[in-house]
Order: sequence, then structure tokens, then C-alpha cells
Amino acid sequence: MTTRRVVTGNNPSGQSYFVHDGPTPGRLEAGFFTMDEIWVDDPAKPDRAASMDPVDTEILHLEPPAGGSTVRIFTFPPQAQRPQTVGPEQQKALSRFDTGHSMEDDNPGMHTTVTIDYGIVLSGEIDLELDCGEVHLKAGDVVVQRGTRHAWRNRGTEPCRMAFILISSPNYR
Repeated sequence: MTTRRVVTGNNPSGQSYFVHDGPTPGRLEAGFFTMDEIWVDDPAKPDRAASMDPVDTEILHLEPPAGGSTVRIFTFPPQAQRPQTVGPEQQKALSRFDTGHSMEDDNPGMHTTVTIDYGIVLSGEIDLELDCGEVHLKAGDVVVQRGTRHAWRNRGTEPCRMAFILISSPNYR
């Protein structure tokens, strides 16, 4: 399922208008997950007219720019349906995703970011794993993830779709 993205901006006369209405150019299908990068707000590059699409880029970054934010939709397939190896198409997609060394090589999926994240389960179910426990989440549940080491594990039988808002925070640096 693709995510419809509607982006607004201001034209040269100062009137609001629709800049984009359709799928995002920031889509990654990596086998282990599918990500629709919706928007990246970078305070160092203000663009009220939305003349440059910040997700229409070769490299997408896990963490937002300093002082900025990122909005994305992740779809996590059930672990039983995930590929056992990374094929050429998945490797190509993963090469576009810069995790900034946040991901742990010896524990796939486990990672830590210096952000505050709001994760909203849109559909399906998923487990959030921390160092000292795990919680099962369902559609409608919201997680406030505060710069802690974690992983998302879909042990169910259906894909899980989640919306994530990542905000750069000096509190977690």
C-alpha cells in the first residue's frame, strides 16, 4: 500500500496552493521494511514555498537534521515473511538509507537515535523491544520513544503500518 502525500506551499503572490498530491519520491522497499518518507524539515534550509522536495533525494537519513524533524510511514512485514538474505533490489534500496551508524551489526533491528520519536500504530500489531522488556502494540497505540535503545519486531501474521515523527532533540545528544 502506498501512502498518499499532500504537500502545500505558498506561491510568489503569497497564496497557498497544493505543491504535491500523490506518492512520495522517498519510498524504499527493502524487504525487511517499506518506508514512505513523507517530509523532512531542516531549519537550516527554510523553503516556505516548498520549491525543493526534501525527500526527492538519493540518500534518506534515519535521523532528522539538527533542530529539524522527519515524518515517515513504515510497514513492517511479519518476520516469517521477511527475506532470509538481502537480494540485489533490497541492497539497492538499503544503500539509499543512511542510518548514521545507529543500527547494531550484532543485533539486527536494534538501534538508538538521538531523537524523540512519536510512533503511532496505524494497522496491525508489533512488539517494541527494549533492554529491559517488551510491549505488544496494536492499532491506535502511541509510543513516545525518548532516545532509548530499541527494536521493532513483527511476530504476527499481518503487516504492521506505523507513522513516525522524529524530532531532533538536544536532550538526547
